Amino acid sequence: MNFKKYLMDKLLYIFFFYINIIVVILVMHLSLTISLGLYPMENISYAFILSTVFLILFLIIDYSRKRPFYKSLNNIKSSSNGIENMLGVGEIRSREHLIYRDILFNNYKYYKDYLDKYEENQRQYIYFTNQWVHQMKTPVSVINLLLQDKNTKNFNEVLQSIEEENEKLSQGLEMMLYNTRLSQFNLDFKVEQIDVLSIVREVINDHKKLLIKYSIFPKLEGEKELIVETDRKWLRFVINQILNNAMKYSKGINKDNKSIIIKAKKEHNRYIISIMDEGVGIPQQDLRRVFDPFFTGENGRKFSESTGMGMYLAKKICSNLGHRITVESEEGKWTQFSIVFYSGGSIFKM
Repeated sequence: MNFKKYLMDKLLYIFFFYINIIVVILVMHLSLTISLGLYPMENISYAFILSTVFLILFLIIDYSRKRPFYKSLNNIKSSSNGIENMLGVGEIRSREHLIYRDILFNNYKYYKDYLDKYEENQRQYIYFTNQWVHQMKTPVSVINLLLQDKNTKNFNEVLQSIEEENEKLSQGLEMMLYNTRLSQFNLDFKVEQIDVLSIVREVINDHKKLLIKYSIFPKLEGEKELIVETDRKWLRFVINQILNNAMKYSKGINKDNKSIIIKAKKEHNRYIISIMDEGVGIPQQDLRRVFDPFFTGENGRKFSESTGMGMYLAKKICSNLGHRITVESEEGKWTQFSIVFYSGGSIFKM
């Protein structure tokens, strides 16, 4: 901003300044007229000239003080990287400039945090998509090999194998769908009172063939119903992920009758549903990273089906719904995931 533009910006101030001078002179003139005194025109002219000189001095000094700030704004305006230059907005000479700089800094910080979060989400999404595509190739290849094997005599076994691989495809597609929906969570949820155990029974019923095939028997213990406020669709996905993990890491155990124990209990102002398997367990050093994105740990390297995204999505969904998910485990013996619902707690936290 040059001096000419600065003066144009101060026109209203200059106008009221002269109005004030005229009012003061008129008051003085009226006072002297009433007291029969004389107020020569020379004095009026002198008062105007002196006031004008002081006004010009004030404007020059004020502009000189603010000039570095205006110059910085012009540089930011003409710069191709103006956002980055906001932090060096120039020497602060007034409280107005200080407030302006703080506003710029806060806006920049918000923009930077939002951009970093967006870029991180994009990186995770691209990585997850690549992992997902590679994982989906496996069941497709297996199905193709089964269909090409014309010497197979037992077609029931072939159909069972295809069904199992198709289930993996279905689970993979569901995970991709929920991962995509999660970015618009606030537009895709409905809170209602739901019996958590009814969802557990639905998920168990969906997997009953695999449970029978791997000799895994679910057991319900504790409360007969657990009514909480949540979203059925999202909670069903979380429970399905926990049960999938329980089956995946239990099926290879050399034991005739393996169990998945589901416990429902109420504690003061909270309700807890726990799902415990008798599988391979989680090494102690991996426990704290179970909910990290793309983390598979030692067990993930042994089971090629692991993507490291299931429990990450489960954790994020529970957090958004106002619930808490925890994990406990003893390597080689058992693993237990628990979902904690708080009565009267807030729903949907982003």
